[in-house]
Amino acid sequence: MTDENPTEKMLEMLSRWSGGQSLNDNRKVRLICHQPQNGAYAYLHRLYAGLSREEITEIEDIVGQPIPPRLFNFYRATNGVRLFEGQVSVSGFVKNFSRDPAREIPISIEQDNYVFGAMRPEWHGQGYFRVGSISVLRQDEIICGPDDQLAVLHGQTGEALRHYEDIFDCVESFTREMAQFWTLDGDFIGDLEVIDQLLLGVGGTA
Repeated sequence: MTDENPTEKMLEMLSRWSGGQSLNDNRKVRLICHQPQNGAYAYLHRLYAGLSREEITEIEDIVGQPIPPRLFNFYRATNGVRLFEGQVSVSGFVKNFSRDPAREIPISIEQDNYVFGAMRPEWHGQGYFRVGSISVLRQDEIICGPDDQLAVLHGQTGEALRHYEDIFDCVESFTREMAQFWTLDGDFIGDLEVIDQLLLGVGGTA
């Protein structure tokens, strides 16, 4: 990827659901497209406050790997994301866990990697760590390597279903493909089995 500002491109893609709300302030949580039909705290997308360099260093300590440049820029912009009602999520740094639905925190990258090395030794040995998931009919894993490249692994077999150049390429690809299944008001108009087929190679490379 050669984009000079990949964060700006990602935010522009998500802004179609923002109702004119600016998404550029990385100092705060950005809740996009309220879904009152699904509950008081339901939103189509969530972006979190960006991380400091020191906090990203703590992620490196957690996963036991350096954070590559593009993923580093992503975490500076947002401490993980939850997109399309959490169907696509990138995990973030969580200092204090909470069950309070009003407290907006990402899925924990520490929890994601608690058993990753034992479950996926062939990937872990190459310097990969888990950074998120795709949750449609099962929970597939998004993993990142030392060169910023990402792979989506089948949640049951561990087979690599897709590969992406970096985290921005992954998020943008899924946003393009999944946008057709939600209205601008956040209503789901799709079919989970159809969405699941997107993991078989449409978009990225299988």
